[in-house]
Amino acid sequence: MANLREGRLPAGSSTARARIYSPSGTLLNLNLKTFENKEIFCVEIEDKPKNEFRILYHDVTRGRVPTVDSMKKLIDDLAYYKLNFLQFYMEHAYPFKEMYGTLDKSNCLLPEEIRELDEYCRENFIDFVPSLATCGHMYDILNVPQNTYLREVDNYEPKYTFWYERMLHHTINPTHPESLDFVKSLIDQYIENFASEYVNICGDEPFDLARGPRKQTGVDVDGIYFDFMKKVIDHIKSRGKKVMMWADQVFLDNPERTAQLPEDIIMLCWGYDSVPPEDRVRKLDGTNFKKLVSPSTCNFYRLIENPRISEKNIQTMAQYGLKYGAGGMMNTNWGDYGHACSLELSMFGIVVGAQKSWNFENAVDDELKKAINLLVYKNDKGCEYLFRASAVHERANYCLFVRYYSNLLHKWEIPWTKYPEEEKLREAPTEAKALVEELSSQKWERDEFRLELISAVEGSAVIAELFAEHMGIELERWTNTEKWLKNYRTLWLKRNKESELFRIEELFRHMEEMPPQNKIFTYYGPEQCGTNYGDTANEGL
Repeated sequence: MANLREGRLPAGSSTARARIYSPSGTLLNLNLKTFENKEIFCVEIEDKPKNEFRILYHDVTRGRVPTVDSMKKLIDDLAYYKLNFLQFYMEHAYPFKEMYGTLDKSNCLLPEEIRELDEYCRENFIDFVPSLATCGHMYDILNVPQNTYLREVDNYEPKYTFWYERMLHHTINPTHPESLDFVKSLIDQYIENFASEYVNICGDEPFDLARGPRKQTGVDVDGIYFDFMKKVIDHIKSRGKKVMMWADQVFLDNPERTAQLPEDIIMLCWGYDSVPPEDRVRKLDGTNFKKLVSPSTCNFYRLIENPRISEKNIQTMAQYGLKYGAGGMMNTNWGDYGHACSLELSMFGIVVGAQKSWNFENAVDDELKKAINLLVYKNDKGCEYLFRASAVHERANYCLFVRYYSNLLHKWEIPWTKYPEEEKLREAPTEAKALVEELSSQKWERDEFRLELISAVEGSAVIAELFAEHMGIELERWTNTEKWLKNYRTLWLKRNKESELFRIEELFRHMEEMPPQNKIFTYYGPEQCGTNYGDTANEGL
């Protein structure tokens, strides 16, 4: 509670600043720029969060490595929307000695940059928590030639495009005598840049343990996984830190083993569909673990977030959190397939997550969207344009484009993929052109959002037209791939390092230059291919 009835706070004073952020940051929403060189009289605000943990989880490792300035702007936004934790998801985009000099400052975060952001977070009363893959999702670091001997899968040979392989075969061999020391070294190098008392060790999706030769020998792969992760947990605790990790399926399938883990672990219960699986939260009910629900902005695999899915997903996960006594929310902003979606086009989901993080019972309704228009986009139709742009992208989206490209180049077809119908391919460019023309005639106060919307919508048309060309569908083109890529690059470099931009450019250029393939792939799901690849659901892609 901030009580200013007994006195007054000069705007901009250190006392005002402390009161602004403590306890809740509510005064900041008054926008103190309105009161420059003035004093605020008789203000009494009572506002308290229902949830201790209000976290944004941002992927900085799988394509889009941000600049320090862009992350400071994000931290300003998080403070404004009363989030109190930030985590960067990290796999390899840091100069670990185990990367053997394969990275430079253009494609990784440097130690001094992380320390600068850590200090900036503390100045804004945000806990900056290190998050690092420690078992699964170690594809790039295990592909460094000096490290390949630590892979769980022997004689690994790629079958699909790079981005899909990165999501499939990425598990360290937990029984190799050097694996634990390897992971400990990564942890020790990384966490020294953070002041936080927490470390997120991830530990999710060790797919290769269930796919490799161990499966055929009948070895207890779950037991191997638990033994390894307990040693990683012990190492974190020996450093005086508290552990967070994903409540992956292996924990839910092994309640007795899970119960043997230290009870002060914070379990992160994730689910990204409009109706995410309730079991991931329910099965931890009655345990002593503190649990957080973890929804998504639904920006992954896309040029633009999917607000239609994310608002349902975030609200449903909040309901689970309320029902099962979660201690808060960690809203994820992932970067699968090169992180093609900009941060600007993830902000709707970030703000909806902030609304539900503060109080699981907060409404997500038309009034909130009006507030997002006012505070985020600075345009009274910002949300409407976002939903329209996302609908265009759903007709011929980036995820399906990447998978189609992979199938053209490789003899192995990616399973569980629904390819766009001819009708949708014809609708997408027409709808995109009309929306681009409408947005191009405008100017917004925060014009970076409008420019990113135009880029994503035009990119959706490029995808539809290239799809049609290679599927043998006659379609008049209005886009120019190279012109679009040039603009996409300009927007990317305003807020990000070069990172893996080249991969996205190669994808589009190759599809543009390749002779028409006249090939349509037929969808087949798990019922046809008879296997579970742990693949993300296609909903909303």
